[in-house]
Amino acid sequence: MVNNVFYRLRPLSWLVSWPLLSLVAGALTTLAFAPFDYSWLVFLTLALAFYYWHRLPLKQAVFSGWLFSLGLQCSGISWIFHSLHTHGSAPAVFAALLIFLLCCYLSLYVALAVYVVNRFLPANITLRLLLFYPASWIVFEWLQGYVMTGFSWMQLGYTQIDLPLSGLAPLLGNHAVGGVVAVCAGSLVLLFSYGRAKQYRQALIVLFPVIALWIAAGVLKTISWTQADGEAIKVSVIQGNIKQKDKWTLQMKQPTMDLYRDLSLAQKDVDLFVWPETAVPGYRYRVTPYINQLAADMKQRNADLLFGIFVKNDENRSLNSVLNVKGEVYNKRHLVPLGEFIPLRFLIEFFNKFVKIPMSDIASGEEDQPLLTAAGIPLGLSICFEEAFSRDVIRDLPEARLLVNVSNDAWFEDSHEPHQHHVIARMRALEAGRYMVRSTNTGITSLIGPHGEVIKKLAQFKIGVLNGEVQPLAGATPFVRWGDGLIVGLSGLLLFGFAGWNAKYRSVGDE
Repeated sequence: MVNNVFYRLRPLSWLVSWPLLSLVAGALTTLAFAPFDYSWLVFLTLALAFYYWHRLPLKQAVFSGWLFSLGLQCSGISWIFHSLHTHGSAPAVFAALLIFLLCCYLSLYVALAVYVVNRFLPANITLRLLLFYPASWIVFEWLQGYVMTGFSWMQLGYTQIDLPLSGLAPLLGNHAVGGVVAVCAGSLVLLFSYGRAKQYRQALIVLFPVIALWIAAGVLKTISWTQADGEAIKVSVIQGNIKQKDKWTLQMKQPTMDLYRDLSLAQKDVDLFVWPETAVPGYRYRVTPYINQLAADMKQRNADLLFGIFVKNDENRSLNSVLNVKGEVYNKRHLVPLGEFIPLRFLIEFFNKFVKIPMSDIASGEEDQPLLTAAGIPLGLSICFEEAFSRDVIRDLPEARLLVNVSNDAWFEDSHEPHQHHVIARMRALEAGRYMVRSTNTGITSLIGPHGEVIKKLAQFKIGVLNGEVQPLAGATPFVRWGDGLIVGLSGLLLFGFAGWNAKYRSVGDE
């Protein structure tokens, strides 16, 4: 009965329109992310995608999944164009082609998620929409963040940061939030079909568990998983607003260093100063007198200072680092593909013919590094792209009492990237149950609370100082203790178990 209803609901020119509608639905999904924040839209666009994936034959369904993701990725990460063309001097056509190829690759994961469900799992519509597609989405979204170091950005869970479903993040992480978004999208398809068929009892059976999920997540959002550890500290976060095109010019080097120093010394009664990623435009060994003077200034004020700078390792390769003015160093571990390293190193010479990105082939820091301490507090440090990966942030927990992220989103101009990046930071704070101090060159500089709430922030593209207090916190959220392993493992077991049962059922049927 339900399948007959689905057939009658097919759009005009169904066989022709599904590729276009799949692509458009994916592109519109970007509007559910920051800065647009039409969070509700993700449920509708994903519901349309689920409808097609269930109804289409295998090959078409997989292609529909690929097109949906292609629309999402091309619209969602189009801001890479600025780093390649505007600041990397790549020809516009080459930059656009490179982004398109990256999006084609990233879209393979959704295509594979659809393939696994439609090829190996039972065709029961309720199981597909409420269990299989959501579980497969979780597994392959997670894989996207691991293969070839990972490029993890347009995750569905980020659309829910200000809604009740984000309450699941401290328990199971952002992938789980995205999985529940998928469950809700699947339930919409079922509700619509049951309503058209006047099967109201079945509709209620679907509706009640989904409502219960929202209520449970909302309750979880009110829980404080961590507790205060010592006194709050006063922080001062400096936003220099140095344009990327000027940042590495010789004439801007000294004015930039003077700006950060002067803005800092103008502040009173501060425990910790934080400057952005590569705030000091140069190498550590070249600005030793400047650093020594900063150390003397901070000692006089009984304060600590963290700032971004490049350092050289023993092999004379560059490292993107954060330096405590007292001497401790954190080196960035998770580098940006095409920005800080080139995947498949034999492509470097070809890539450099077209793109001139400064520091586009640097070394990564050691996986295990001691925690930096500042103001007597162990810190969980991340540099820019690293905060897009839950595993990189929670590895320093529960020892770290405060999260600090330094970034430079000036590479992406006035695009939607800084807003997306800021929501990612909020999700990491929520998963970890920690305050986060976020220092950026051109914005969005902010202080974020342990529930992912924005306490204070600075306007973009303005020179400014953000002063406030943050509370060191101890303890661990459930997600910190088990990471992505639990939700990804359960999702994988569900898929594997039903695939095995389905294979056995088919073989018995063949007999």
